[in-house]
Amino acid sequence: MIFQKIRPWLTRLYPRAWRERYGAEFDALLEQCLHSPLDVVDVFLGALDAHLQLWAGENVNWRMMNMVNKLRTTILLVFTAFIGFVIAGFGLVGLADDSPMIPLMQTNTPLAVSWYMIHAGAIVAFLTVVIGGLPLVLTVIRKAFTTNRRNLALLLVPVISLLVILAYVGFIFLVWTGRIVLPGVVQVVQPGFFPVGNRWLMEGLMLVFILGAAASTWAVWKAITATDTQRETFHIPARTLTVDIYRFAFVPAVIASVSMLVMLISTLVWGWISFTALPQVFFGNFGPWLTNTQIWYFGILVLMFLCTLMAFIGLARGHKAGITA
Repeated sequence: MIFQKIRPWLTRLYPRAWRERYGAEFDALLEQCLHSPLDVVDVFLGALDAHLQLWAGENVNWRMMNMVNKLRTTILLVFTAFIGFVIAGFGLVGLADDSPMIPLMQTNTPLAVSWYMIHAGAIVAFLTVVIGGLPLVLTVIRKAFTTNRRNLALLLVPVISLLVILAYVGFIFLVWTGRIVLPGVVQVVQPGFFPVGNRWLMEGLMLVFILGAAASTWAVWKAITATDTQRETFHIPARTLTVDIYRFAFVPAVIASVSMLVMLISTLVWGWISFTALPQVFFGNFGPWLTNTQIWYFGILVLMFLCTLMAFIGLARGHKAGITA
């Protein structure tokens, strides 16, 4: 079978130290268990587990990798999927804002409901990611100021990214209020019509946001994998709480993943209703930078689908680890 032919290549995905210790045993396991594309995906994620374990400075231990490290990988995968969804949602808003679809939502109730479902899913996903990740973030910050000062530089990346985005938003505000005048940019935009200058201004914000989100995601990955703490104690007024930070984050990760699925379905419904009512929009160039609407819409759907798939694959592995741990 084709999966058996790529077995040696899959084994090489793992760190050398891991292969030296477990390579023969793992190859024998793959010979028995490697039968489907999902098995290949699991091997990829297993290699990610092993690299995360080494980056965190932990001993290369197969049992540990199959338990705690799988939970950590789950949380990181769901977080990355959420960031991908935020980028896709940003693209969807940019696609809709400069098109006749916004005015249509004022008279088409099903279209408006699907749009609000996208927003509701985004709010729920955001809140659950914040709640689930709060103990982990506090742990990373605490370690950065005490025992792992190398993480301080990584923690500055999201802060700097946010400041750059806020600076760009402030620039847009100055343009909107007339304090800065740019050729081709108007202060008042009519519904369904965006001048070219306004398009480029807003799409510049999209680009800054995407770059900042990508840099921040990378920094968070590095900071978390460099923090080897699994359980942390927090002191609050009149109480002391000990939290298993990865297990605590698992249920919020499930809720966030379900919210992503809801947003994906709502985006499908919204697009179907919109382009049925306004086919000229679907065949027009209402995408960012005046690109084809179809390409951007289907690109958004593909990104949402891949992020949802990533999140649920991570949850499946994390659930198994949680049961066996």
